[in-house]
Amino acid sequence: MQKFLYLLILANTFLLGVDMQIKLFFNNKELLVMLEQNEASREFYNSLPMELDFSDFIGKEKIAHLPQALNAKGSSAYKPQIGDLFYYVPWGNIGIFYELQNASDDLVYLGKVQGSLESLKAQKSDFKVKIVKE
Repeated sequence: MQKFLYLLILANTFLLGVDMQIKLFFNNKELLVMLEQNEASREFYNSLPMELDFSDFIGKEKIAHLPQALNAKGSSAYKPQIGDLFYYVPWGNIGIFYELQNASDDLVYLGKVQGSLESLKAQKSDFKVKIVKE
């Protein structure tokens, strides 16, 4: 019976995936992000920990360039929402929307910030972010 339960748990984890959560630390603040179950998110998660330089982009998002491109094959376009962590394929950068943005076939949804974005939005100049697995 124990072997059966173990196999059932193992199969469930394999089929559904495990929850991937990350934390972003910057200027004595932290954000929790729940990652999506997709190839790009898993690849990003497996590359952690890392430290990136973030900057503001067009008053709608904070972005940072990744050291290596993510595999975005099989990803489909989606309608961006405030609080989304995303990957922008042409530039190889990640970002977080703090204002609404137009949809693009080049955006890959990576996950969702849990909680308020006020501390992120308040960053007026470039800032360093340490990203770790939760």
